[in-house]
Amino acid sequence: MIDSGVRPNAVTYGSLIHGYSTSGQFEEVVRLLEEMRGQGVEPNLFTHNTVMDYLCKHGRTKEAAELFYSMAEKGHKPNMVSFSIMLHGYAIEGSLAEMTDLCELMARDGIVPNICIFNILINAYAKCGIMDVAMLFFEDMLKQGVTPDEVTYLAVIAGYCRMGRMDDAIKKFNEMIDMGVAHSLTIYRCMIHGYFRHGNFLKAKELITEMKNKGIRPCPRKKPKN
Repeated sequence: MIDSGVRPNAVTYGSLIHGYSTSGQFEEVVRLLEEMRGQGVEPNLFTHNTVMDYLCKHGRTKEAAELFYSMAEKGHKPNMVSFSIMLHGYAIEGSLAEMTDLCELMARDGIVPNICIFNILINAYAKCGIMDVAMLFFEDMLKQGVTPDEVTYLAVIAGYCRMGRMDDAIKKFNEMIDMGVAHSLTIYRCMIHGYFRHGNFLKAKELITEMKNKGIRPCPRKKPKN
């Protein structure tokens, strides 16, 4: 395009960078970013989010964070997608302190978390066994008028099951119906595995029977090809 006298704008570069990021060609992403700067074209918010997403998914959260915090200096205020990308990156690493900093920044910017962000936060703390904090986010979610979904309940139930807090797990399991969230095969498997793991075989068998009575059955295993 440049050779033919047509100068790409931020949108054009953003689309190209998104394509290269999706296909894992990060060397091309870096080349295009350098070309943009050389042409005096400033990456827009979409491009920043695309690059941060790639970096976080490839274990380069520190680099993504540098880009995230430099955005405001360049006139691009992080949006819900930006925060979601960074929180997910930190969640994968178990970097809870950094996640807390981002939550405080969101609050200062007046950004109310959506279902995706709440699920990331709840799952991160539940996986680390910090259920008290996970449940604080769960309660805040309800206060903000955000309805928990299957992903939310799976994170909470799995967290309780890992800790052997099966009474708390079954309470959340039963609460799902009241909240209009159906029990899925994944939820049943989580509860059943929890009961088996902690020696309550009777409860596990009761749930297996209940699951079958509801017509929820494991998908048949595919036969290996010869």
